[in-house]
Amino acid sequence: MKRYPIMVALCLGLAALSAHAKDAAGNLVYIGTRAGTPPPGAAPRPPLGVYAARFDSKTGKLAMIGIQAELNNAAWLVAHPTLPIVYSVANAEGGLAVNSNIHSFATDKESGKLRELNRVNSGGRDTTYLYLDAKSKTLFGASFGSGDVTAVPVLSDGQLGSVVSSQKEYGTGPHPRQSAPHPHSLAVDPTGRYLISTDMGADRTFVYRFDGKTRALTPAAAPFVASLPGTGPRHQVFHPNGKFLYVNTELSAEVLVYRWDAKQATLQLVEAVPAYPAGYTGNAKSSAEIGMSRDGRFLYLTLRGDQDSIVVYEVNKTSGKLGEIQRIAAQGKSPRSFAFDPTGRWLLVANDVSNSIVVFGVDRSGKLSATGESMSVPSPAVLAFLAN
Repeated sequence: MKRYPIMVALCLGLAALSAHAKDAAGNLVYIGTRAGTPPPGAAPRPPLGVYAARFDSKTGKLAMIGIQAELNNAAWLVAHPTLPIVYSVANAEGGLAVNSNIHSFATDKESGKLRELNRVNSGGRDTTYLYLDAKSKTLFGASFGSGDVTAVPVLSDGQLGSVVSSQKEYGTGPHPRQSAPHPHSLAVDPTGRYLISTDMGADRTFVYRFDGKTRALTPAAAPFVASLPGTGPRHQVFHPNGKFLYVNTELSAEVLVYRWDAKQATLQLVEAVPAYPAGYTGNAKSSAEIGMSRDGRFLYLTLRGDQDSIVVYEVNKTSGKLGEIQRIAAQGKSPRSFAFDPTGRWLLVANDVSNSIVVFGVDRSGKLSATGESMSVPSPAVLAFLAN
């Protein structure tokens, strides 16, 4: 009888150690890398594809696990919100001359390893962005190279079906990179009835009606809103209140604030906020990623070109307007994208040209602080945290 308290204590101790070990392992985060040609004479670089790492949300420490899938131009990833599944784009054999693939991977939460479930034709060339709508079980793809926006079913086991609906975008712009439409990001509006597509080549933000049951895409009554010629809409984020859409422009480096009317399916420009410093006279303007804090109080934007920085804005939830509160160096070259960790206390930034992931702390004021924590990854393009 006297042994029972000892055995109970031992079991409790082992359970606590197990829980601690699991917690110490941290969150799985996957990093997609994009294709690029090394300069002549450059040393051979590590393989490209999808890498796995562990991030400790208590300490802000990032630890590499290693490459899990060798893919050509895994320029965008998205994690399933409830299943241990990650989806990645990749160039198919034949490169940009043929349609891209979308790969579905099962993840091993203990090791971080990926196991391919299936792959499907994306329905377009150089697919550069994926958006997962969990409610309708639809994965959308934006194909930069061919101007296609496509919808793919997500099956109950996480595998992908074939493209069931698509739209071809149209329009050009005055910049040399705008000779054709280039859809660059997608988002389903908070009502679930519309899909928004930002098109860098057409200087347009397209609005499509979306039927969640059939997954059909059709142009809205007002099919697009045009931005000024040569601006190049790139990425977007809805405010949590569903009233505002924020779009960053790649070529003019601005944030376009739109009021979203879900009843009329229309976007009305509230303001265009220049993101480069006042008085800038250079010709290297470029913005890459835009994102918002979970509570909608702060907006974050990365600048490339000759700035390599992150701009933080406070959001007026009534008007949607922005007020700059911080401008901080990205601690690397060409911050292509970023992701908040599951707690929202850390921001991980993918510096493409300097081959690094850099960790920033996020305080209650929304401002960022450099932690000195970084990890080397070849040409990182995107980060995706796996749901716990």
